[in-house]
Amino acid sequence: MNANYKILDTGLTVITDPIDIKSTSIGVWVGAGSSKETLDQCGIAHMLEHMAFKGTKNRNAETIAREIEDVGGDINAYTSKEVTAYYLKVLHENTKLGVDILSDIIKNSTLPKDEIERERGVIISEIGQSFDAPDDRVFENFTSTAFKDQSIGRPILGTKETVSNFKQSDLASFFTKHYAPENMVVVASGNVKSEWLYKNVEEKFSGIKHNYQHTKIKADWKTGFCGEDRELEQTQLVLGIEGLNNIDVDRYSLRALAIILGGGMSSRLFQEIREKRGLCYSIFAFTQMQISSGVFGFYAGTSPEDGNNLLDASLNELKKIKNSITESELLRAKAQMRSGFIMGQESNSSRAEYLAKSMINFRKLITAKEVLEEIDNISISSIQNVIDRLFSSAEPVLSVIGPNASSYENLDIMSLLQ
Repeated sequence: MNANYKILDTGLTVITDPIDIKSTSIGVWVGAGSSKETLDQCGIAHMLEHMAFKGTKNRNAETIAREIEDVGGDINAYTSKEVTAYYLKVLHENTKLGVDILSDIIKNSTLPKDEIERERGVIISEIGQSFDAPDDRVFENFTSTAFKDQSIGRPILGTKETVSNFKQSDLASFFTKHYAPENMVVVASGNVKSEWLYKNVEEKFSGIKHNYQHTKIKADWKTGFCGEDRELEQTQLVLGIEGLNNIDVDRYSLRALAIILGGGMSSRLFQEIREKRGLCYSIFAFTQMQISSGVFGFYAGTSPEDGNNLLDASLNELKKIKNSITESELLRAKAQMRSGFIMGQESNSSRAEYLAKSMINFRKLITAKEVLEEIDNISISSIQNVIDRLFSSAEPVLSVIGPNASSYENLDIMSLLQ
């Protein structure tokens, strides 16, 4: 990895990752996800992401799409809890166009009122679609319970009520508060020359008006239960405990633990719960790591009559994993982590994302060599240390959707992991 970076006088960080290929992936990552929203702003970061493509001082919505697609490129965006990202991929000869379009939608979005009304309806439909997907909603309910009454626990899409009330001035205010050069990272990975990119980005991204003030989100984990009774063919369950943040020294060991417990067909949960007992079609362990906090847990979808048996059997596997990890499981987990990272490095879009998050989280670039060394250093004892660390004070959260989901509230979830 030949990536390097420069912090411009404005505070904007620019990362270049020259690779000898025919394309360039370019993106802007803004430290303004849904966790930066107040209660009445729930969903505004996501709506602003949508609106960025709806017209600028120089281009209307159709022109933005046409200019990229006319040269065979792709453009997209996403909003997460902690960042909003705008990114595109073009052939290397169109890199200048890519930088120009990204800077235009960041600097010059006009947030047209007619487009706001149109997009409001689109997002409200998206919220309804999310409600209709119980395997998504069970995670939303889990997060809102674990981080109750906190911005990090509220839905990224917002609610019908909040989205219905956003005005143009609300969007503009959120933009000027968070879309500042010192709160953004621009990355280009592919066929690009570093000095050219620094100069071009400095020119194109100059003059951004803002009133940015750095704010730090502190997450407060809450134990609890959320049951949503719905007539479904399957019961959806998520059970988890507080995990680690994304810069914790034990983060690699926790990822290995998630793989051993429920990452793939050879994992303990899959083998025991699906293959041996036939209690579900889908089951996996997961870990989510953010700047302020994290989650470690498992998800399963099962028939309503098997829900209690599945939960008991899954928790038994979670308890059994203490002091029982084998050398073969360790090697398998490390191989999966190593191959996943290396394969990701073969995509310049994935490289750009990795580099942006490395800079946002650590304020420096973590090299591929450093990542692979961290993976190599994972040991049975380091995983055991994570288990002891997390399980000793675990405060579980259980989220269930399906027939008679509320009946799970009778479980003493505080003792589930004891």
